[in-house]
Amino acid sequence: MPAIIVGMLVTGCAAVLVPQSVVPVPSIVGGLAAGLPLRYLAPVFPVLLFLYGQARADRTSEKLATKNIRWLDPCLALLMVGTALLAAPLVPDGFAVARNIAGYAGVGLLIRWLHTPGSAVALTTFLPFVVVSLSGHSNPAWWAWPLHRGEDPVAAGCALALLALGIVASLREPLETRRR
Repeated sequence: MPAIIVGMLVTGCAAVLVPQSVVPVPSIVGGLAAGLPLRYLAPVFPVLLFLYGQARADRTSEKLATKNIRWLDPCLALLMVGTALLAAPLVPDGFAVARNIAGYAGVGLLIRWLHTPGSAVALTTFLPFVVVSLSGHSNPAWWAWPLHRGEDPVAAGCALALLALGIVASLREPLETRRR
């Protein structure tokens, strides 16, 4: 939990202190380099810390625990999103930062349910780079929710749908354990 708090603070500071910084990413579609704004990339940091904490848990011990703790991960994801939404007015394009935290957390929870916690960390790390490489940044496609401005309702809807799917999936038995 302390690592996630530090991650949220680093994300907020990065969005406030360097709002115009861009990370260059080569474009798969056009060959020209596209840029990923740091304020859209920074929200992946607390989500990765959250997913890394999940990856360290022993699923067998969690399953055999006296109290059902499966609901703790969705609650922590919602707490991160809620905190980001409360801080959004203080951060340039803060609603996009909060939206990206929600979307990245949802994707991570979905991947964790579909495969393994380690793959959730790895694939969520690459998600923003893949999206910018395939979509480009000057006029991102509708499905490229991490690249849109905070006031875009379609991007917010995509991120919230991913978060909702991730939460529902994380409350169910992971597919990996059901295959055995």
